[in-house]
Amino acid sequence: MRAAIPPDTRLCVTLHFLVTGMSFKTLSFIYALGRKTVSDIVYETCNAIWDVLQPIYLCVPVTHQEWRHIVDK
Repeated sequence: MRAAIPPDTRLCVTLHFLVTGMSFKTLSFIYALGRKTVSDIVYETCNAIWDVLQPIYLCVPVTHQEWRHIVDK
């Protein structure tokens, strides 16, 4: 059984993809991983980032007062 891919490598692959827009095939050569593995890493890491940051930075206002605060800005 292979060792798990470390979190720092997963983040590097994902950031490399997001910054450069390289294909998964190219990234798979750079990081010596399979193309499907790179694809899975990018999607899983992006979902994890979204799950953590979305409630903080993209929360939808719920109350009238929260909407009013946005309007006033």
